[in-house]
Amino acid sequence: MKDIRKVLLASLLMSSISASFAQDNNYDALSRLFSQTAPSGSARFQALGGNHSALGADISSNSSNPAGLGFYTRSEFSISPSFQINSNASSYIDTKKTNANTDNFNIANIGIVFGGQEPRYKDSWRGSWSISYNRQSSLYNKVSFAGRNLQSSLMDSFGEITNRDIKDNGLSLQDFKDGLTNDAPNFYYQSDMYYWSFLINPNGTSSDPFVGAEGGKSVDQRYDFQASGRTSQWTIGYGGTANEKFYIGFSLGLPSFRYETQTDFSENIVNYDAIRSFAFSKYLTTTGQGINLTVGTIIKPTNNFRIGATITTPTWYSIDETTSSTLNVDVDPSKMGGIKLSSDVISGGNTIGSKLVSLGYGINTTGGTSYITRIPKLSTQPVSSNYELRTPFKASGGVAYFFGKKGFLSADVEYVAYKGMKLSTNMNDAYFKGDLDYYTKSIQNTYKNVLNIKVGGEYRMGLFAARGGFAYYQNPYNSNFDNDAVNRAMMVYSAGVGIKTGTFYVDLTGLYGKTQQAYNPYVLNDSSLYATAIMDQSWIRGVLTFGVYF
Repeated sequence: MKDIRKVLLASLLMSSISASFAQDNNYDALSRLFSQTAPSGSARFQALGGNHSALGADISSNSSNPAGLGFYTRSEFSISPSFQINSNASSYIDTKKTNANTDNFNIANIGIVFGGQEPRYKDSWRGSWSISYNRQSSLYNKVSFAGRNLQSSLMDSFGEITNRDIKDNGLSLQDFKDGLTNDAPNFYYQSDMYYWSFLINPNGTSSDPFVGAEGGKSVDQRYDFQASGRTSQWTIGYGGTANEKFYIGFSLGLPSFRYETQTDFSENIVNYDAIRSFAFSKYLTTTGQGINLTVGTIIKPTNNFRIGATITTPTWYSIDETTSSTLNVDVDPSKMGGIKLSSDVISGGNTIGSKLVSLGYGINTTGGTSYITRIPKLSTQPVSSNYELRTPFKASGGVAYFFGKKGFLSADVEYVAYKGMKLSTNMNDAYFKGDLDYYTKSIQNTYKNVLNIKVGGEYRMGLFAARGGFAYYQNPYNSNFDNDAVNRAMMVYSAGVGIKTGTFYVDLTGLYGKTQQAYNPYVLNDSSLYATAIMDQSWIRGVLTFGVYF
């Protein structure tokens, strides 16, 4: 029988990491963790493009470069509510765009700093402790696209998945009958659900025994995806200095994430024989908790010039995932009498036929031939899995130049080692560990290490300040997949204003980000037979920070 862990891993991971299938998928929790992140933290730091290496005296320093906590000379509390709108304009098969939007309100940052004293002389150590919560990314998203496919159907993918399952696990017709007898209509394996949905037909060959039903027909396809969730981190940090020239700090990060998705794919068959349409839905819930460590330093050789650097270890996550799916098939018995039952399916006599009827299938027998006239809603049982994930190592370095009290310019370069990602498990199961090793290699072959660039500046006029920034996040994929047709690099533009008094401050920032992605709703052995959706993704975010000194 089939190994459930292998089936689960294939369904959850293959779509997000398989370069051989040209799959570029930001809609699984795993790849979401690896995808580019936008500037985060306080409104001030986000307005500067998220560059932080050489700056300090901001609550964001706690999770970015904790050495910046050493610049505090008094205590502070701040909170940063945020509102974000995500937009996706997607084209599939033709150039017609389908738009989908979603929005979310959240707390981008909240924290407290217990500041050090004003320096009295240059050889006295002083430092500050901080604890903060930072929303690293919002995972709310919505994508839709549609088109008429003249070359293939999701049913063809169902056939190929079932064929691979048969080859990998030595299945026979009896295994599918057992699935009907023991599990239907809430099947344990997806291939059983495909078989008893009658969306795949016997092919008459031993090498590839199944093909998609309604072969050769044009189909009107529609894809809808919606997601909710967030990645966030609680951070405890310390930063200090002994001489106002060299600052050093460290922080312990306790990140977590939750990600829930629903994917709906439907097809209406043009000039169908018996199956008018069907709708396939997938559900995924992923949660994780982890730990990481950041160490940073800032050197101030003069009052005007600063150099900073940070190193962040990989995050070691423990991940729990649950997945399930449903399938609704609409049969039209007025055409062809319904779906003709082959002798292979009905073999077993009245036992199979009676079981189908008891489950809600409609069966009509005419002239000694049986036809399926109705198929109940089918589903797969929720399947859970736990494994460990190591995310990329990160390092950044930057400089800042201050024009007295009038403002500054700053820039960062961030290195992200995507190829260092790894999947593992504590389970004493060599087979399961072997699968995870295989997918780790696939991840490392798909992604590449990148350099991200962030620049920003601030101009002060008494109590008031104006800020601007730009961030460029390099494409993290090792292959373009589609001959440079999609620019997966992300660019973020930001601007903000603020007011600061001796007792409080208020900052307001707006950000705009844009990138492109590509997504294959399904893949086939012949890459020329399936289509890719191209998505122009953009988002707008507003952040307001209010802080008080004490």
